[in-house]
Amino acid sequence: MTRRLGNLPGSETVTSFVGRRAMVGEVRTLLGSARLVTLLGPGGMGKTRLAIRVAETAHRAFADGVWLVELAELSDPALTDHAIIDALGVPDRSAESAEEVLVEHLQDKNLLLVIDNCEHLLDACGNLIAAVLRAAPGVRIIATSREALHVPGEHVVPVPPLSFTNDEGRADRNPLKYEAVELFVQRAAAAVPGFTLDAENREVVARLCARLEGMPLAIELAAVRLQAMGVTEILDRLEDRFQALSTVIRGAPARQQTLRAAVEWSYALCSPAEQTAWARLSIFPGGFDLDAALAVIGHDSLTAQEATDAVTGLVSKSVVLRQTHSTGARYHMLETIRQFGRELLHGSDAELDVGRRHMHHFADLATRACQDWSGPRQREWASMLRREQVNFREALRFGFDNDADPSVAVRTTVDLRHLWVMGASREGREWIDKALAALRADTPLRARALWVAGWVRQVQGEPIGSTTILTECVDAARRLGDQVTLARAEQFLGVNELLGYHLDDAETLLSGAQATYRSLGAADSESLIGLAAHGWLRLIEGDSQEAERIAEECRRLSRDIGESWAATWALWVLGLIGWTRSDEILATAALREAIEIKRDLGDWLGIPCCVEVLAWMLAESGQHRRAARLMGANRELWLPIGQPMFGFVTYLEAHENYTATLRAALGDAQFEAEHTAGTHLSPDATVDYALGTPRQTRRADSSPLTRREGQVAQLVAEGLSNREIAEHLIISPRTAEAHVENILSKLGFTSRAQIATYVRADLSPDSRPAQSR
Repeated sequence: MTRRLGNLPGSETVTSFVGRRAMVGEVRTLLGSARLVTLLGPGGMGKTRLAIRVAETAHRAFADGVWLVELAELSDPALTDHAIIDALGVPDRSAESAEEVLVEHLQDKNLLLVIDNCEHLLDACGNLIAAVLRAAPGVRIIATSREALHVPGEHVVPVPPLSFTNDEGRADRNPLKYEAVELFVQRAAAAVPGFTLDAENREVVARLCARLEGMPLAIELAAVRLQAMGVTEILDRLEDRFQALSTVIRGAPARQQTLRAAVEWSYALCSPAEQTAWARLSIFPGGFDLDAALAVIGHDSLTAQEATDAVTGLVSKSVVLRQTHSTGARYHMLETIRQFGRELLHGSDAELDVGRRHMHHFADLATRACQDWSGPRQREWASMLRREQVNFREALRFGFDNDADPSVAVRTTVDLRHLWVMGASREGREWIDKALAALRADTPLRARALWVAGWVRQVQGEPIGSTTILTECVDAARRLGDQVTLARAEQFLGVNELLGYHLDDAETLLSGAQATYRSLGAADSESLIGLAAHGWLRLIEGDSQEAERIAEECRRLSRDIGESWAATWALWVLGLIGWTRSDEILATAALREAIEIKRDLGDWLGIPCCVEVLAWMLAESGQHRRAARLMGANRELWLPIGQPMFGFVTYLEAHENYTATLRAALGDAQFEAEHTAGTHLSPDATVDYALGTPRQTRRADSSPLTRREGQVAQLVAEGLSNREIAEHLIISPRTAEAHVENILSKLGFTSRAQIATYVRADLSPDSRPAQSR
């Protein structure tokens, strides 16, 4: 057998390589055109293993071998060239400088150098690598670092976490398709012989890997801990992951023997300003933008410019990760790195000040979103509310628990009302109840909190509790002379009366609120929703023509101010009008338009209202299987909100009647099969199914299909029959048919043509382009 040149560790001396298959191929391909590839990422992300794996698979392309240079233990930059010489086994010639010896040795060689851990020797590594690349055209280099080398021709490849399930393992029957789970299971089996993934532990294992955010080092340490405790116990102790994962991995480099050592290594490489910024940025429980970062960093010891430089420095060192979105750059820390920063911040003199700055930044953001909500930027603000929800949560927690004056937190809670009533009503109810408990004085702010509290209970289907609070609000608003708050309270009281079928009282309250809005010249989302409710009242009274006129007026007024959310409720009323008239064209067009807009806004309260009526129309038109599946899917959409259809008896009866109709038409077995299949659809897939077309903006890396199902979908798109697919993939026709059925079910489709559309639009090959510097 031909002897392999080089010094890579033998396969028998290291644990098996798991995952990263696509990245191995990507880096190998990149080496064909790039002479320096830097694998970039924070400590514990598996850069070294990836580099060695690429080198192992590429060794045949290098006649003079593949060589590993480990720099982690080297502290003197002047010895960098000596370390490479030693790794290559080059004889010492004291008459020449080490760099000259190295360059002379490499200039006619065809080899691959893997230079591991360059981050603490950046200048020395960068200068030496540049010299080698100039003098030795046959040399290729893979470097691993937490910071780019900034050498001409360098191609940077960020190393992401291993893949893990976004829903923390819930309802996922095959978590082994995720790299993080695969790694944990392999390492767990090595630590505890006989360990396997089964039906009892697969969800908790997937949740553990998700909580560890796919960080390979953390996953390996967790697997070793199985020798002392169970998976659930490890998961329960992750609030302090440095304690929970304190096991030492013997034989690993010192910086990777414990999770703390890996993070402390990164911390030691930071400047004092970067270390300060690291601690202060740990206040963010989720992502953040630069404005938010500077709001919490830039004070006392750091100027605005120093704070900006510190963020830039942390990004370059892979402590803070940066991603570019349509809304601009977003930053985040892996939870392990953030938790280390929280330890630094906790108990320090800056802790309360940083928390207060964070609270005020997001309080101001909530106020701007609320004030500008009813206009052309509504979609933008809706996206922001969802994106920053975890930060709002942290700001409210601080405001209610740590701030002497709770009024900021109360105002923020009220200003976030659009977030609460578009799908976060359970959380919103908790915060608004805290706000009412914290602010007992009879003030305009508390009166505003009362009508928001009443609204939140209303959308959860609790009209009685809502009415009690709104009645209190009416009294407070009258005492305070607050006409807008009075109109809000009367409006939502009117809706409660409508839900209770007290139509005369509903008419008095809704008309009175609208009259107040007109007298004040107020036209915003809330007032327009009140107008749509008035149209709904007219429909319930039996005057569909007047209901249609009011709904169209609501749409026109919404267009005039650039608003779209209230317009979707007018569309819902039009959908109900179409249903009562058995006008399939009117109902379907209005409801589908409403659903599309609501999805863009993230209105997951309004979507199930529209989907429900759309299912009724499908049942009316004889599309029984589709209607049954959509009803099952819609049941799942209601669960996080509260009482379906606001608890409105008439429509709950309609739901039960259509359910009985579908069961009779399909038979119990087929109805249950379709209904159950619907409950397995994701929210996005439910909307796709309701609309009959796949959403065009879904990213390939979030596809619900397994790898094999993806292959089958590609062949369906090419027009192959099930038998042809079976022959192509060397599987049975029955298996091919089962794959196609699974794809239809997962995507919420009914035809092979829809699969083809999905493939052409969404399933492009995964390509993470390297960043050339």
